[in-house]
Amino acid sequence: MCGTHLNHMVRLGEVSTSQPSPQRRPPSHDPEGRRADVLAAARRLFARHGYAQTSIRAIAQEADVNHALVVTYFGGKESLFMEAVGRFHIPPAALQGSTEGMGLRIAQAYMDRWEQMADDDPWLALVRSSLSHEASYELLQTELEAQQTVPLRHALGDTTEGRQRSAMVECLIAGMILTRYIYRLQPAASLPAAAFKAAFGNALQQAITGPLPTR
Repeated sequence: MCGTHLNHMVRLGEVSTSQPSPQRRPPSHDPEGRRADVLAAARRLFARHGYAQTSIRAIAQEADVNHALVVTYFGGKESLFMEAVGRFHIPPAALQGSTEGMGLRIAQAYMDRWEQMADDDPWLALVRSSLSHEASYELLQTELEAQQTVPLRHALGDTTEGRQRSAMVECLIAGMILTRYIYRLQPAASLPAAAFKAAFGNALQQAITGPLPTR
């Protein structure tokens, strides 16, 4: 092919002498990048609209990917939520060793997490929506079982007494979160964190090592 004819074809767009830039590969060639985009979009929408009002399709649209791709990567909204916003486990150090002082260690772990939580944190949105939305409630229930109930029973013993103490600890934790952080009831919501933490730790310690009702 002569040079004159080749130049003519290039001008007409029939031949391209440029190569695709590796920085601009189609999204399908960068699955990890697409996955990261979906997670980032999920964090934004869960924080903005809460768990109940956020759909897989909305997340896909926000991430500029196909709905089916999100399902392929994450399976469903529950697993996507947990991977996007993370789980909160009681730190193992809080439950290890002697039960003496365990109440304050648990109080420290929970209050450190909730005191630093932003108003648009997806976990806060999930707890709020669980009060009126069945799917949110079921997700929260499942997560609390794995993150709270199982570790506490392991630490306090899977016996009648251990389960009773574990149940009291969980009730105190739930009451603390609802009173101070969800409903923000006074005076609990405005008490200094250090004072509240000490009182909360004492209440937890009583549940862990104090005398149990005889009937």
